[in-house]
Amino acid sequence: MNSSRWDTGKTEAKLVELEAVLRGIGNQRLLILCHNNPDPDTIASAYGFSFLLSKRFGIRSVLGHGGVVTRAENKAMIQRLRINITKMSRLVPSRYFGIAAVDSQPGTGNNLLASRGVLPLIVIDHHPLRKLSRKVEFYDIRPTYGATSTIVTEYLVAADITPTRRVANALLYGLKTDTHSLVRTSSPNDFKAFNFLSPLTNPRVLGYIEKPSLDLEYFDDHHRGLAHAVLYRDVAVSCLGKIHTESIIPELADLLLRIDGVSWSLCMGELNDLMIISLRSTSRKYRAGTVIRRLIGKSGFAGGHKEMAGGQVPLSGMNSGEKEELRKRLVERFLRLIDRRNCVPKRLVNSAEPAGEECDAEL
Repeated sequence: MNSSRWDTGKTEAKLVELEAVLRGIGNQRLLILCHNNPDPDTIASAYGFSFLLSKRFGIRSVLGHGGVVTRAENKAMIQRLRINITKMSRLVPSRYFGIAAVDSQPGTGNNLLASRGVLPLIVIDHHPLRKLSRKVEFYDIRPTYGATSTIVTEYLVAADITPTRRVANALLYGLKTDTHSLVRTSSPNDFKAFNFLSPLTNPRVLGYIEKPSLDLEYFDDHHRGLAHAVLYRDVAVSCLGKIHTESIIPELADLLLRIDGVSWSLCMGELNDLMIISLRSTSRKYRAGTVIRRLIGKSGFAGGHKEMAGGQVPLSGMNSGEKEELRKRLVERFLRLIDRRNCVPKRLVNSAEPAGEECDAEL
C-alpha cells in the first residue's frame, strides 16, 4: 500500500498505544459500540475498526448499538454489505474484554454507556473531546476530521492493510454522508481517504445503498415536514410533531438548508418519548454545535460541529400542551441565540393544513 501522501506518524504511534491496551485480551472478544440509532459513519467506522482489529492484532469483535436502524439507506448499507450488528439488549458487556466506542463518546447521551454505568476501554471519534473520554485508557479524538470513517481509514493505511471491497464501500459511504460528499466539515485527510477508498469500492453497490426503496411513511413525514416549515428571514424551522422514523429529522434539516437565501435550518419531531432535534448552518458567526448545546442545556443531550448538530430532549410524562410549549420555547430560544428574534414568520409553502402553528415563536 502506498502511504507516501499520508502523514501517518501520529496514527502509527496510536497503533502501538492501542496494541499495548489490548495486550492480555487472549481469546476474548472486544465489543465495538456504535451510537444509538446508528448512522452510516458510526456503522462504517465500527465495521472498519473491527476489520483492523482482526487483520492487525488477530482480535475478534462484535458490533453493537443501543437503538434501532430506521433510515432506508442505513438498512440497505447493513444488508448489502452483510454487516453483522446486534442490539445491545441481546449482548452482555461484561462478557467482553472491553468496549470500544466508535463515532461516540461517554457523556454524550447518544449511547448506552451512561445507562449501563460503564466506561469504555477505547474511544475513537471526530466530535469535540468530552471530559469523560480523558479517563479512557485509549482515546483518539480528531474534531478537525469530517468523519470517523476517515480516522479508521488512516489506521488501515498506517497499518499497511488494504480494506476489502465491502469495508471500503462502508468507509467511503460513511465518509460521504458525514461530510455531505466532502462539501461540509472536511479536512485534507478526508479528501485523502476519499481518493484512497474510491478505487477499492463497487459504485453499483454504493448506488443501491444511496437510493433504496422508500416506504409510504417516509413520504408522509416528508410532506408534513415541508407543510409545517416556517421561514424567519434566513432561518427555516419545521416541527413535525410525531414522526415514524428519527432519520427524517436530519434529512429534512439538510433539505431546508438548500432553500435559496437560508443559512440556518432547525427541525424537530417526537419519537418514543423523545424530542429529536437537528440543526444545520452555513453561518460564519455561530457554530451549530455550540448553539444546540446552549439551546438544549441540561434538559437533554446535544452535540455537533460547526455546520451540523443534533440533540434529544426527553418528553416522558409530558401532556400534549406541555410538548407544544416546549416546541415554542425551543424555537424562541433558538432565534434569540442566533439574533433572529424579531424576524416575522412566513410559511414555506401554501397548504390547506395549518402549517405554521406548531413552530410559531411568540415574537
